[in-house]
Amino acid sequence: MVERAALVCEHVFDASRPVLLVSHEGGDWQFLCGGGDHGSWETARVVGINHLFDRDPSLRALLDLPVGWDAERAKVGEAWARKRSP
Repeated sequence: MVERAALVCEHVFDASRPVLLVSHEGGDWQFLCGGGDHGSWETARVVGINHLFDRDPSLRALLDLPVGWDAERAKVGEAWARKRSP
C-alpha cells in the first residue's frame, strides 16, 4: 500500500490531544484536534496517514470520506458526524 500524507496540528503530532476533526479538502487530508488555540499553521506537520491509523484505529472508518467533506466527533470512541465542508 502506498502511504498517503496528512497534515496534523501540533497537538496531534505530539500526541497531547486526540484527532477530533478530519478534513478531506482538494484530495488533501487534515487530522486535527479541533481546538482553537493553535499558534499558526507554521506549527503543523506532515505525517504518514498510516501512523495516525496505528495510533487510533478508529480513524480508518473515515477512509471513505469524500473530497470536500469533514468529520467531527466530541471525543474518542464517539461516532463521527460527517458534513460537507463550508
